[in-house]
Amino acid sequence: MEENTPINEQRSTIEKIITERNFITSQEFLQELFGAIAGIAAILDSNRQIVASNDDFLKALGIGSIYSILGLRPGEAIMCVNSAVETSGCGTSEACSFCGAMNVIVVSQNTGRKSQREARITSMVDGQLKSWDLLVTSSPVKIKDHYFYILTLEDKSDEKRRITLERIFFHDILNTAAGLNQLLQLLKEAPDPEEAQELIKISEEASKGLIEEIMLHRQMKAAEDGDLKVNIVPTGTIAALKTAIDKIRFHEVANGKTIIIHKESVDCTLETDKVLLQRILINLLKNALEATQNGGIVTVGTLDKTDEVKLWVKNDLVISREIQLQIFQRSFSTKGAGRGIGTYSIRLLSENYLKGNVSFVSNQEEGTIFELEFKKRFPGIPGISTDN
Repeated sequence: MEENTPINEQRSTIEKIITERNFITSQEFLQELFGAIAGIAAILDSNRQIVASNDDFLKALGIGSIYSILGLRPGEAIMCVNSAVETSGCGTSEACSFCGAMNVIVVSQNTGRKSQREARITSMVDGQLKSWDLLVTSSPVKIKDHYFYILTLEDKSDEKRRITLERIFFHDILNTAAGLNQLLQLLKEAPDPEEAQELIKISEEASKGLIEEIMLHRQMKAAEDGDLKVNIVPTGTIAALKTAIDKIRFHEVANGKTIIIHKESVDCTLETDKVLLQRILINLLKNALEATQNGGIVTVGTLDKTDEVKLWVKNDLVISREIQLQIFQRSFSTKGAGRGIGTYSIRLLSENYLKGNVSFVSNQEEGTIFELEFKKRFPGIPGISTDN
């Protein structure tokens, strides 16, 4: 990786950008070459700023003129959440060091050769999170002592989303179905009626879990497509935590571990979608339990903040800085290929659909704490659906 490569923070003036754009438009062969590129493309100057783009780039951004993005860097143009962290803009924040798009441009600048790699980018568009899975290519071009970089972006988002959801779906469904099958085998061999009744009860819970897994993946597809409707009802925070704990405590990740509700937690009521909130809390608990050793404790709690409610999940493991900087990105996972949906789904559902905010801290003093913050009164007029 090129994460430690020094980054040029210098920016071209608007006068220089206009001069470079005029130079490019005067090069007929470059215009023909650029026009022949299929898909999303832009031309960058030596400071990684946009001096030209094709129509597909403008169409992907939903704008009609190059002048809306002229002089911006790629992350600024697509409104990457990290592009405004530092005053120097796209490519200069700590998180940018792990950006595939940023690194591909820097490599082509440093080597003078074409560079290509995949990139995960999260944008904030009209208050909604949008995730991009891109194949990014940067190709250097030198014309009369002018250096430019042709940047092409191949949107792999639909393909990546389908592959990830399918892998997770089949992984989770097979695990749940296998567990149910084992319970049924034990039930066939159970000589004691009381033992048989207990196995039947557990099997019923397992079958409910199987149905919930299927519903979860249907919901995630709808959420990704922007079609998910919410059913907003008054919900007690302590009851929500207890329900999530009851549902996860039979999962294999909870074996040998304890979940406790913090003694200072205050029960309060918020308007939310109970089903989606459960999805989020269960995901948070599952992640915390996976990071907890046998005999360890996961603590959950709730805090009344007058007009807002905070729910939190804590475990003692400290997440490495590299992982922290990528944790909410779709397709990113520490669990192997095709497993990147957990924290991404938490943020997607919390912020896009429940109008809340999700954040975390992870350090030696506190361990890792994920926090959900919601208004007690649901903002706006929610859509209502019985399909949840």
